[in-house]
Amino acid sequence: MKRIMYVLQGEDGSFYWKSDSVSSMHGLNKDFEHAYLFKTKQGAEQRKKLPCYSKCIIKEVELKLVK
Repeated sequence: MKRIMYVLQGEDGSFYWKSDSVSSMHGLNKDFEHAYLFKTKQGAEQRKKLPCYSKCIIKEVELKLVK
């Protein structure tokens, strides 16, 4: 089983992250482990509309369940 999700990646290779508990906590972090995975490309595009993320690119991430 696999699923496609999306991340925002900055020019310096950092990834968009956001807090699960406080919606106003977000930013860019070099660690992919903390990258926020958007369920849809449209969701990533909406966040990219904020000026601080306008230069980010949207990347597809394939999640695959392994045994």
